[in-house]
Amino acid sequence: MPKYKFNLRTDRKTRPDEPAVVRFIIRWGGYVLTYSTGETIPPRHWCNAPGQRNHQRAKETKAFPEHPEFNERLDALLSTAKATFRKFATDNDRDPEPGELKAALDLANGRTKTRSTDLLGFISAYIASEEGQFNSDRKKPFHKATLSRFRVTLELLREYTAPREKRTATRPVHFSALDPEFVAGFTVFLTEAKGFAANTVVKYGRTLRLFLRRAKDAGHPVNEQVFSRRLSLKEEPSEQIYLNEEELSAFYRLDLSNSPRLERARDLFIVGAWTGLRFGDLSRVQPEHIEGDRIRIPTAKTGKEVRIPLHPFVRAIMAKYGGQVPSGISNQKQNDYLKEAAALVRPLQTKIMIGGTIAGVRREVARAKWEMVTTHTARRSFASNLYRGGVPARTIMAVTGHTTEQVFMRYIRLSNDEHMEIIAASPMFALAPLKVG
Repeated sequence: MPKYKFNLRTDRKTRPDEPAVVRFIIRWGGYVLTYSTGETIPPRHWCNAPGQRNHQRAKETKAFPEHPEFNERLDALLSTAKATFRKFATDNDRDPEPGELKAALDLANGRTKTRSTDLLGFISAYIASEEGQFNSDRKKPFHKATLSRFRVTLELLREYTAPREKRTATRPVHFSALDPEFVAGFTVFLTEAKGFAANTVVKYGRTLRLFLRRAKDAGHPVNEQVFSRRLSLKEEPSEQIYLNEEELSAFYRLDLSNSPRLERARDLFIVGAWTGLRFGDLSRVQPEHIEGDRIRIPTAKTGKEVRIPLHPFVRAIMAKYGGQVPSGISNQKQNDYLKEAAALVRPLQTKIMIGGTIAGVRREVARAKWEMVTTHTARRSFASNLYRGGVPARTIMAVTGHTTEQVFMRYIRLSNDEHMEIIAASPMFALAPLKVG
């Protein structure tokens, strides 16, 4: 059964006589929906004492004479929410998702008189409704990078559907007009008109299909053929690299004392390469996260706590910075400084052939390894080196936070020769030869 409550949106700077927004919070089955009441009230007139008759309502005071009508509006919203939830569960034989409940409440409260039949209108409303809400697939808040991908996809769809003679205009795309040709055409647009790499096309193509599934879940007439397997897009194997132990050691021992900015960027990279933490989590590591010989920290993306033993390089770097991890800078600056520093490492000056499909054409170019070093290379190096060293995938995943081996294995960047070396080092290949005869 859902739980309902009202509270005030305040912070330490909110004064008792300054109007604060009243929020309506509904929780059920792992979901949370924060719904706008449209009401404000000074905190000194709000009753938040459990057990009192006006708990989570306006106090009965002459200083706030409109309290009867105010509380009646909140009671009416609560009754509407309960009835709306029950009706949805009865009609659909399941509980609603946050976006569905919000849409149903908007209809019940007269905030939307008709349902949009326009794809772009639906997507825009969906993104707005999901900000700060829960991902219905994983029951946790959407990461800001996911919401950013949603917005970029919406802008690309606007460009794709705009009249050719006026690319700044927006042409409605009704659900009744959606068909496989529309989806296939979006792929062609991303490939030819935008000139995107194959995996970028896959990313935005899959996001479109996610929007279409959400629209279908919300009851819009989406043509089932748009989900056909023949329209599915497959990723190309990533050409991203990892640095092996020897390369990491050479990078670590590189004397950068004359360039503090490069030294700090390099040191932060080495910490990432021997902890497996994402770049955003590295800057969060504090002395309090260090427990003896390990780091213990909840990750920002998943919220799950990971425990990581301290590598000697990490210990030495933290000692250099007074027991802390070097403070981070922006991701873009970190990548720029990393490449500048990595270019000085002799093993990373070796060139390798890199292939990829861009604008529909397969190309191969020779690039030095240092050119391909990014902040994410550290995390890939962590996973690949441990895997190469014989650490079970599931054990590494406990540190990296991956939930499926399929996603984790994308991080492993071993060559065929390195895979062969792992097999050759297996005890089964070291057995004494059997005597014959």
